[in-house]
Amino acid sequence: MNTSLSVAFTEDGLMQMRVAGKLTGHAARRGLEILRSAAESGRWKLKFDLRETTSIDSLGLAIFNWIRKQNGNLKIAVVLPVQGVSDEELEYIRQSVPA
Repeated sequence: MNTSLSVAFTEDGLMQMRVAGKLTGHAARRGLEILRSAAESGRWKLKFDLRETTSIDSLGLAIFNWIRKQNGNLKIAVVLPVQGVSDEELEYIRQSVPA
């Protein structure tokens, strides 16, 4: 399956990044760059939509490590994967998402 990263900006200040396919390798690195850049600008509320994500590797998990290291200072909503990722990966993501 090919990986697709899409980014949409809304008039109310939301940047939504959607991942379809595998959040691995180059796609994961690029996704982190996009999220980090948007967060550093301070202009956007962020939404990271993983509903169509089928698998995540260590580079993909690095995104959630980065989110966790923001100590709650990051305005981000994460939409969890619907299927495809393991229970272990899903639990790791849940622990990394701000409440």
